[in-house]
Amino acid sequence: MKRTLLTLLSVFCITLFINAQTTFGAKQLINSTGDAPFTITSGLVDGDAFIDIVVGTNFGNTIEVYLNNGDGTFDNTPTLITNTLSAIGGLKLVDLNNDSSLDLLASAYTNDKLVWFANNGSGSFGSEQTISSSVMGASGIATGTIDTGTTIDVAVTAYDSGQVVWFSNDGSGNFTGPNTIDNTISAPGSVNLKDIDGDNDLDALITNAQFAGATDIAQIFLNDGTGSFTAGDVITTGKNYIFNASFEDLDGDTNLDILLTELNVTSGAGNFYWIEEDGMGGYTETAITTSIGNPSVAQHHDLDDDGLKDIVLSSGTAGAGNDIVWFRNLGSGTYGTEQVIDATQSQAYVYTVADFDNDNDLDIASCAFNDDQVSWFENEKYTLSNTSFQSEDIGFYPNPASDKLYFRSNTLETVNVSVYDVLGKKVLEKELSIDRSLNISQLKSGMYIIKFKGINSSFKFVKS
Repeated sequence: MKRTLLTLLSVFCITLFINAQTTFGAKQLINSTGDAPFTITSGLVDGDAFIDIVVGTNFGNTIEVYLNNGDGTFDNTPTLITNTLSAIGGLKLVDLNNDSSLDLLASAYTNDKLVWFANNGSGSFGSEQTISSSVMGASGIATGTIDTGTTIDVAVTAYDSGQVVWFSNDGSGNFTGPNTIDNTISAPGSVNLKDIDGDNDLDALITNAQFAGATDIAQIFLNDGTGSFTAGDVITTGKNYIFNASFEDLDGDTNLDILLTELNVTSGAGNFYWIEEDGMGGYTETAITTSIGNPSVAQHHDLDDDGLKDIVLSSGTAGAGNDIVWFRNLGSGTYGTEQVIDATQSQAYVYTVADFDNDNDLDIASCAFNDDQVSWFENEKYTLSNTSFQSEDIGFYPNPASDKLYFRSNTLETVNVSVYDVLGKKVLEKELSIDRSLNISQLKSGMYIIKFKGINSSFKFVKS
């Protein structure tokens, strides 16, 4: 039974231990999954303050939800959303019908389907709603406002037909399309959306994933603001089976660089690249040294809570070897040598990063394709003692709130406040005197989680 959190209540005053060097604990097995878990996402599924995990399997044809109990464990029996979609290739938790709850978006390669399941706000999902059943080899998905509206649209790669298309959302989960982003790249596997040229619309980064021949490319497609795309720069060519690519500002110069993984089809022959944008449309490609022979997914997150985003990398290699590593951001565009998080899985293609134990640092949950398992790794940057004492109360008001949150406490003079969206992304952080308000006017309407540093509880509030 999950804990119910109140807006204003007495909480434990606990001792916060800080690890001088960020380390990760041993693998904590959440559960066995369906056959060949191949995609994973995380977010607040069932209306409490604990980030849940959703897994899609490639051969098992299942979408499974693992609810977070709030104490570092997850429900032993996952919630099965479906077992009728074949070869789940992409998953996203995103509010598609504008009701402030995270719905589930999925692509099914063999079914040629792009579908979604509405969340009732308590973690119960409705029946499958089809966006399209003619996306030939539906695989990679991306979401964001692509056209002139304000609602969340969906882009998807059609691997078998050589197309990347997008569907316009009316805000209630009704979609029109497909609209073409590109039909020139063979076997597109991934699409990423960000504003690459600074004109306040979402552009596309597309890569293909062919299984042989060293012919894969990464190319930008520019959005004119209405959802009409034109071909831009080819960023790199001659790769063999690009698995993942994303826009990231890796050196802090505000220009969006690219992290790219070349999985390759030969064991140990892959590569990991940082492709730097110079601010004038030029790109420089640098291979990052790693022990991982077949890099699969790279992400950019602040693991050590120093204000700089670090690099996380996973492995598609079967058998022995490092499976998840990270590179600490040292500032000024430099990164330290890799540090191993785990070497106990087989083909840990995918992972998701979030604060699963609510201790204010980012943990990692991953899928092991060959092991049919989902596990998580605790970030030990911050750890909380169990020998706390009940003497301190803290609260905030009003809830819902439109512009400001106010705080009250009998003992605290200052509070360190962090605000997270429903996907677990930190959107606001501030250290305040207890008599000062927190300005939330810039946040979009919806549900958020508020955490106080040093207190092992999280609280929900609604931005109206």
